[in-house]
Amino acid sequence: MSQRIIVCDDEPHIVRAISLKFARAGFDVHGAADAESCWELMRRHPPALLITDYTMPGMNGAQLVRRIRADEALSDIPVIMLTARGFELAEQTGELDDLNLAAMVSKPFSPRELVVKVYEILGYEAEPSTAAFRDSFSSI
Repeated sequence: MSQRIIVCDDEPHIVRAISLKFARAGFDVHGAADAESCWELMRRHPPALLITDYTMPGMNGAQLVRRIRADEALSDIPVIMLTARGFELAEQTGELDDLNLAAMVSKPFSPRELVVKVYEILGYEAEPSTAAFRDSFSSI
């Protein structure tokens, strides 16, 4: 497996932690520090999946996903939204309904569980017996 994943978050330690976990699981991981640079990266190199934060300076994660959904070449890419505002966003009627998110993950989160979720979304059998999956669960 060498599918591309883009991780977009304005917190460098989150991008590093997620990137390390997914690289160990066999993915080609690219990071972006803001939504605008993520958008440009996606247009040049469309990923199999995007993991993005909701709250970022400038364009936020919801605005980024709306831009992606409006682009015919990118509209079907699964998106996982990371947020420290998970319960607050869930309570806001209609705030994220139009985004067609594959998942919403509240911060703090387990990178291990995020790997499992991505395996599920991309349709991989996440069996601990496979080397890439087992290696992704080694030290964080």
